[in-house]
Amino acid sequence: MTEPIKAVNATIELSDTLSIDGYMMPNGEFRAGAVSVSAVMGYKRNWLLEIEDKSPDKLKALSDKGYRGTSLIPVQRAGRGGSNKARTISLKDLTTLITVEALAGNKRAIALQAAFTLEGLDSRFRDAFGVQQRTPDEKRRFFGLTFEEFLEALAENRAELEQLRLPGDDLYYPEGDEE
Repeated sequence: MTEPIKAVNATIELSDTLSIDGYMMPNGEFRAGAVSVSAVMGYKRNWLLEIEDKSPDKLKALSDKGYRGTSLIPVQRAGRGGSNKARTISLKDLTTLITVEALAGNKRAIALQAAFTLEGLDSRFRDAFGVQQRTPDEKRRFFGLTFEEFLEALAENRAELEQLRLPGDDLYYPEGDEE
């Protein structure tokens, strides 16, 4: 019996405090670990898996936006013997998930979307003007600063709204944080 072809994993460090488990499939496709995606989005580790297993309405809403779901893949863990299986999603599904969560008001998703957008634009502008691309460490710091700046701005906006709240507003604008 032949050994199954395995994906290779690596930690994708978005910033000094944010990372996603990354996987490269034998065909070159990149995928993200469902558990680490859940954590980066600000949810418990099994959030994404619970959506697929226990929330058919939310899963249908995601599917309607192009989400295809997780896949269980055999993985060769970098630097370790043996193999495991990991539940992963495609990068396109990761983008869909971040977008849907941002539209639903998830502040971490909004900040992730903003940081990814700014990082991508920065890279394109550097290419257009012949400026050297950032090193991996510079990219990690740049992303981290952008992410934190957007989270702070969102928190400040929320604090301003709370200060402007009038009696009776809770009938139309519920209190609390959707995070």
